[in-house]
Amino acid sequence: MTKIIKPCIYLFFILFSIQEMNAQLETHLIAGEAWAKGDFVEIGINAKGVYGAETSNKPASFHDNRESDGNGIFGFIANPLADGWVDYDGDYFTPGSPEEGFSIEIDGVNYNNNNSGGLFQIPGQIMDVNVISSDCFEDTAQIFWEGNIEGVNIKRYYSITKEGLFIQMTTVIKNLSSEAKSNVYWMHNVDPDNNVSLSGNYSTNMELISQASSAADDVCLVKATQAPLLTPQDMDGSHVSLYAKDENARVSYGGFDNRNASAVWNGIGLNSTEGSTTFNVDEAISYAYFIGNLDIDETVQFTYYYILEDVDESFIPFIVSAFQENPTTYEGTDGMIIFTGLTEGESYTISYFDDGVLVPDTVYVADENGEIVITGLNSGTYSGITVSFSGCVTTVDTVFVLTDPPLPVYTVSTEDFTNCDTVDGELIFSGLTPSTIYTVTYTYEGTVFGPEELEADINGEIIFTELPGGAYTDFAVEQYEGVTTSDEVVEIFGPLTPTSYPIPNQFYCDDDFDYITTIDLTLLNDFIIGPDDAATYQITYHATEEDANNNVDLSASNYETTGESTYMLYAKKTHTGSDCYSYVPFNITINLPSDFDIFDDFICLNSDDTVNTEYELPILDTGLSETTHSFEWFLEGVLIPGENSSQLTANAHGNYSVTATIIATGCDYTQDAIIFPSGPPQVLDVIVTTPPFSENHTVEITASGHGNYVYAVNNGPWQDSPVFTNLPYGVNVFQIIDTNGCGIVKVEKLLIDFMKFFTPNNDGVKDYWQIVGIHDLLEPEIHIFDRHGKLLKQLSPTSTGWDGTYNNNPLPTSDYWFRLTFKDIDNNEHEFVEHFSLIR
Repeated sequence: MTKIIKPCIYLFFILFSIQEMNAQLETHLIAGEAWAKGDFVEIGINAKGVYGAETSNKPASFHDNRESDGNGIFGFIANPLADGWVDYDGDYFTPGSPEEGFSIEIDGVNYNNNNSGGLFQIPGQIMDVNVISSDCFEDTAQIFWEGNIEGVNIKRYYSITKEGLFIQMTTVIKNLSSEAKSNVYWMHNVDPDNNVSLSGNYSTNMELISQASSAADDVCLVKATQAPLLTPQDMDGSHVSLYAKDENARVSYGGFDNRNASAVWNGIGLNSTEGSTTFNVDEAISYAYFIGNLDIDETVQFTYYYILEDVDESFIPFIVSAFQENPTTYEGTDGMIIFTGLTEGESYTISYFDDGVLVPDTVYVADENGEIVITGLNSGTYSGITVSFSGCVTTVDTVFVLTDPPLPVYTVSTEDFTNCDTVDGELIFSGLTPSTIYTVTYTYEGTVFGPEELEADINGEIIFTELPGGAYTDFAVEQYEGVTTSDEVVEIFGPLTPTSYPIPNQFYCDDDFDYITTIDLTLLNDFIIGPDDAATYQITYHATEEDANNNVDLSASNYETTGESTYMLYAKKTHTGSDCYSYVPFNITINLPSDFDIFDDFICLNSDDTVNTEYELPILDTGLSETTHSFEWFLEGVLIPGENSSQLTANAHGNYSVTATIIATGCDYTQDAIIFPSGPPQVLDVIVTTPPFSENHTVEITASGHGNYVYAVNNGPWQDSPVFTNLPYGVNVFQIIDTNGCGIVKVEKLLIDFMKFFTPNNDGVKDYWQIVGIHDLLEPEIHIFDRHGKLLKQLSPTSTGWDGTYNNNPLPTSDYWFRLTFKDIDNNEHEFVEHFSLIR
């Protein structure tokens, strides 16, 4: 593979934007688009660098392009019969989908500029138009377009001659980036359509005449033709071909919107075999060029053609072009004037004026590419160029003005921090050439940074990111050894750090005496926020400064203290928009209340619930100093007015509480006590649970009221049980008393029974026999019998009893019987018969 490598090439044609050398050769620059006209070919190039300028801007001298369906673009037309534009071809591709454009592929990624689909992926513009005239060579009209993508500079030169039926396209590609590019391909694609505007037929006949990979002469030629319509407008048919002579070139046909340069070069899905033909198809023809790897500052140049007449592989387009290459460095001496299209090995004598000073005749020999390069030129005006060969002497009218690379033109601006979480300030150098390397130096706060080689992005900017706040100055930007300095001072600012207002020392009380308690820190938010808008800040709390900086938060609403009596916390105030924050320390002090007790007690009441004044009232005593404490007393939760001493005399029963507050710290502690009521039974009943005349008399006492009770009978011992057994008949005296000693109650109870014996000896003891309690029975009747059943006595219930006589005669010791009848409360009659003893 042959590469033409020229370091730091800049090609400019320094001529008028509209220049006419004669009536048939013209160039125009209109609204950012270029037009070129020869005797037999007319072209329009748009801002994308592809064929298809706006028809509405077509110069008046140009012919109608026969664009038929409203696309409104002018590509290229031709008049192969040279009949004064009666029978001419075009516009070749604008009907239907206007498929015409090129692509560069860099490491597998394709960038396309094409009329179809409005593709403009390689930013660029028309740079100039030019007409070069000569006495020995055919005059040439040129259009110059330039674009950049991924740091790769692309220059395109479109040239037509006065009488030629071809368009020469020279492409110069240079790597201006800071890294080598790999697997670089170029591709150009067009759907011919030829004379569809006359025939209504989009189809053409395809023929791949020659392929460089199989031809010894490295000629590539693919043709798309249509047969003559045999009308005045088309007697010769139409022809459009892609032609190149380069071992690294390939041509093909097939497909339509071919966009992948490496696929076209490899013929994937296309006809790329020499000799292939296909008839009557609506397909595209394509050209591809393999560049391979493109090193930093490496340049590659290649040329191919649209041929607009019927040709074969022996066709050799003859066009002599001249263009300039400016010095690659500021005040450099490597500028060039280049002549192409000359005869290989031919000697040419050239002289010229350098800024008005004659440079005498010098003999140059055209190289294998038909080029002569005048080198070693600095910036200046080169005119009066004469070229002599084979007896012909011609003066090139074009004046070439070589210029140094311009000093970098830039402005410096800054972007302030968007937040405080990341240092993201920016220093921006704008107005530079996109995808171009510059050397940049600046000073920050007295420290010099750089020089550093950096590549301007696609917007022509070099941006330093993640910069801290402060002043930046002493800027220097260098390109091609030209330096532009600036002592402007710019400054990067960050978002304002919020002001954290102080939080006063905080005191809390712990009523379980272990210095651990739960508190709500969010109640302190208003302190740190101060007069600021609370909605724009987040307040968090932290155990240490490190935690504050690392966003380790405490649970603010239910924070549990550490167990220390005093320590420090940190409150942090963060702006919710910028993440900027500040924090303040504050002290936490945990105080303990006084530890004391009051005890449960009782108050003696009468049976009617009035206070029994015979007993002392209970006293609740905290045992605390009234000098250092304040007190509040409560009964059943209601504050007792006027009671604010350390002790209280309780004059009623109920639930008492006292809150004792340490005056110095405000720490309080509350204790409770119950004053129980105590007193004699309010309800009392002594119940004989056994019937009269039982073997075992039993009594149960029912007592209820304030307190707990104990019981005794007939001055016997006290017992908890209210049940008494084996009681004697007759009157029993029962005693009931509260366990607290608040009043004793005595109750008598008569137990009914008969005397088992009596001794009527007038000694005053058991001299009479009677049923004890007889008067408590209803309608009692008592009859006494001897053991033979003889009635001896009928006793009245009210009498003192039987004296043991019958008809006033004492009866002897013996057993006697009685019969008792009585009624119960339900008026049922009962009878009881038993015996007893008379003892003398």
